[in-house]
Amino acid sequence: MRGLTRVLVAAILIGVTACGPGNGLNLAQVRGRVTYKGEPVKDGTVMFEPDDSKGNRGPQAMGNLKSDGTYILSSQDPGDGAVVGMHRVGVLGIDPNPVSAEALPSPETDPLKFLQAKTKADLKAIKQNLRKNAEQTIRSLDGKTYRVILPEKVGSTATSGISVEVTRGSNTINIDIAEDGTAKVSK
Repeated sequence: MRGLTRVLVAAILIGVTACGPGNGLNLAQVRGRVTYKGEPVKDGTVMFEPDDSKGNRGPQAMGNLKSDGTYILSSQDPGDGAVVGMHRVGVLGIDPNPVSAEALPSPETDPLKFLQAKTKADLKAIKQNLRKNAEQTIRSLDGKTYRVILPEKVGSTATSGISVEVTRGSNTINIDIAEDGTAKVSK
């Protein structure tokens, strides 16, 4: 009977260790909702960066904001979550409608026109940013320009002041951002 018990315990332990991601990371699922002045942020990115100053290390986790303001974090695989521990959080919220709908020519089909159009668009963006009180914008890989709708300070994990703890299991972390860039986090 003891021999059978040992075999069963060994089989369970092997099964449990085989169920992990195999990458050595202690990940937990994270989902939530981001709002700005009480309204969902309909497009953008949420970034969770392990806070090294609080002993947490690992890859950054990111999630795209959906039209209802929800997100699901991914570190290495879709939906795998974030490293367990303390994180600094950044949120980049953009208007889903481009300010400039001009797409750049393809660099593969016409490299010269691509470079000319990109240089012209970059100069235009630089001039806009030099103007006092100019709106903050961001350019996507396809050359479209989008207006940033959240206060600039929350767009970076280094400046947002948003800190959260990811615990084992499944986490729901909602972030409500005020007009002044302060944020309330609720679980």
